[in-house]
Amino acid sequence: MNTAISILCDEHRSITAVLKGLQDRVARVKDGTEAPDFALFLSMFDYIETLPEKIHHPKENDYLFRFLRMRDPESAAILDILEAQHETGSVLLEDLRQKLAAYRDTGKLEPFEQALSAYAEFNWDHMRKEESIVLPRAEKYLTQADWQIIGAAFAANRNYAW
Repeated sequence: MNTAISILCDEHRSITAVLKGLQDRVARVKDGTEAPDFALFLSMFDYIETLPEKIHHPKENDYLFRFLRMRDPESAAILDILEAQHETGSVLLEDLRQKLAAYRDTGKLEPFEQALSAYAEFNWDHMRKEESIVLPRAEKYLTQADWQIIGAAFAANRNYAW
């Protein structure tokens, strides 16, 4: 597996781990086994905002998707969908932050829990599309030179201090 694909998949696993961690904590709050830790929830949101929204998605759009559009014009439709989802993700995250604030203020967990579930499913569906549709097409159509540029861009913030 080339460097860029390895990094992309590692970042997907990190995003998934944080989302599953959030869902697990919320499930424990719901069943009464622990109190809500709002500071932890906000820190997890900050991580999500930093990794996917500010680092991961721009790299995909600016490098992987851009090169794939050049080499495989038939991929444009799925890339348009994924790029639109990148925009939608930040809107959904902001909504999730608002639902958390409302939960903190009102004690009503359900709207926050539902928004978190919808946000997680949205992200997992998005990542599945990238891994099952885009990456195979990229492996087929991108050149070694393309991969070197993409790999360098993806590796540039590999050791980002979260």
